[in-house]
Amino acid sequence: MKYHASLPDDRVNIPKDNLLFLAFKLLFSLAILTAIFYVLLKLTLDTIVTYLPATYEKKLTSLVSFDLNITDGRSSDYLDEITTKLAKCANLPYDVKTFIISQETPNAFALPGGIIYITDGMLRKLKNQNELVAILGHEMGHFKNRDHLKGFGNSMIVSVISLLLGEGYGGVLNATLNISNAKFSQSAEFGSDIFALDVMQCAYGNVTDATKLFARLDKGEDWKYFLASHPAFKDRIDRMNNYIQEQNYNTTGEVIPLKKF
Repeated sequence: MKYHASLPDDRVNIPKDNLLFLAFKLLFSLAILTAIFYVLLKLTLDTIVTYLPATYEKKLTSLVSFDLNITDGRSSDYLDEITTKLAKCANLPYDVKTFIISQETPNAFALPGGIIYITDGMLRKLKNQNELVAILGHEMGHFKNRDHLKGFGNSMIVSVISLLLGEGYGGVLNATLNISNAKFSQSAEFGSDIFALDVMQCAYGNVTDATKLFARLDKGEDWKYFLASHPAFKDRIDRMNNYIQEQNYNTTGEVIPLKKF
C-alpha cells in the first residue's frame, strides 16, 4: 500500500470540552489545591504557636513593629487590681498589665506578651465594673489562645499564596483567602468572648452584665460584619448567652460601680 501524506485535521488543537467549562475546571482544581495547601500550612503554624514557649513569644513580639501611635499610655492602681485578679484565673504564662490611652474612639486591644490597652473613649462607654471586667477578660482570651501569633501566621500564609498565584488567578482566589482570614479573626473573637465569661465566673462568682456593652453597641447592621474582623454584636451576645446557660453561670451577682479614673 502506498503511503499518502496528509495534513492533520484543522480541529486537532481544539479541546473537546467547552472552553468555558474547561476554564472552570482548571480554576476549581486550583482552588482545591490552594485550599489544601492553606489548611496544611495553617494547621502546622497553629501547632507550632500552641506549643511555643512564652519566652519565645515575647521575643517574636519584639521583632514585629506595631504602628499604633501610642504615646501616652498611663497606668492605674484600680486597673492593676482588676487585671491581677483576672490574670490569676486566666492562668497565663506571664504577667499582664493594662494601660489607658487618650483616644476618643471606644476601643480595647492587647499586644502579645501581656500588654492590654483601653481607651478613654471606651471607659466612658462603660456603665459599671462588670462591663470593664468582661472587656479585660476578653483581651486575656487573646493571650490564652495566642490569637495574635496565629493571626500573624495566617496573614503570612495568605500573602505567600497570593504571591505564588500571581496576577492571573489572584483575583477570585485572593478574595476567597481574604474571606477565610476574616472568618479566622471572627472565630478568635468568639473564643475570647467565651474565655471572658470563664474568668469572670472564676474571679467574681458571676457573669452579671457581661453582654450589656455589646447590646448597647449593637445597631442592628449585621450585614456589615460579613468581611469584618469582628463578628456582629447580636451573634456574640447569642453565643455568650448560650454558653452561660450551658455552664449554668450566675447572672444575678452584684453590679459593681465603676470608679473614676
